[in-house]
Amino acid sequence: TGIARATAGGWGNLGGGVAQIFIVWCLCKPFQAIGMGVDLAWRVSMFFPAVLLLIIAVVMKKTCWDTPTAQRFDVTATGKTSKASMWDYLECLKDPRIVIMIFQYSACFGTELAMNAQLATHFRVYFEMGSGSASALAGCFGLMNLFARSLGGILSDVLFAKFAFPGRLWVQFIALFLESVFLFAFACIDNTHPWYVALLVLIVFSLFVQMAEGTSYGIVPFMNPKQLACTSALVGAGGNLGAVIALLCFYQPLGAIETLLPFKVHAGYVLFSSLLSVCYYWPDKGGMFTGARASSQESSKA
Repeated sequence: TGIARATAGGWGNLGGGVAQIFIVWCLCKPFQAIGMGVDLAWRVSMFFPAVLLLIIAVVMKKTCWDTPTAQRFDVTATGKTSKASMWDYLECLKDPRIVIMIFQYSACFGTELAMNAQLATHFRVYFEMGSGSASALAGCFGLMNLFARSLGGILSDVLFAKFAFPGRLWVQFIALFLESVFLFAFACIDNTHPWYVALLVLIVFSLFVQMAEGTSYGIVPFMNPKQLACTSALVGAGGNLGAVIALLCFYQPLGAIETLLPFKVHAGYVLFSSLLSVCYYWPDKGGMFTGARASSQESSKA
């Protein structure tokens, strides 16, 4: 389950890196070359992704199945008799482990969204690069989704097979912890260094960001199986919330003080989220430092 979910999500997020490069080099610059002004060129460029999204939406609605076994999703497949209500979401939020996962996903997927919004400007302004070159370097962050998120899912499944559920929790902690380390390292590279030094650290940082997203959804299906849809939705929304928190609380107010300060504070946010992994515990699955209780294992098998 970790590999499948991580690969599907990772290849979806891959579009963020591709878009950074495609819109600038394949749309904006050619439009400017035929005589459009900069302002008009980027506005016209935005028309093409909008059309593609509409086409893809229609194709998905007409041809794609909701589940591997049924063309349209039916709530009875989950043992329920009605669709999810607001009370189901509130019930999930009563579980502190789900709240922690929402926070942790805000620290990985939220970080990815924040980087997609910040990196091109960072390379263009701080390292004084052209817009095309800056977008190409920023796109490298998203391109790591080609394999990195899947790698997180693979490691989650491998450690689960070897160490049971604590293995999933440990790889989650390690991915988030190393994400924070390399985000802080990226924040320490000022413009006295060549741009390729920042790029090398950025690539390693991106590796652990995407891996943490993969390891997160290696855990999500087991958190509350009866409320899997609501749990998945809440965790996914946490990723978007993380981007809002990062941009509004870190990058906008602190960037005016010192360019690299928001990245350092953001690294602290991710580090704190990684340490919360020690709070995960299920009697029938265990935690980071303890296995499942024997009585719980027997009852779950029964």
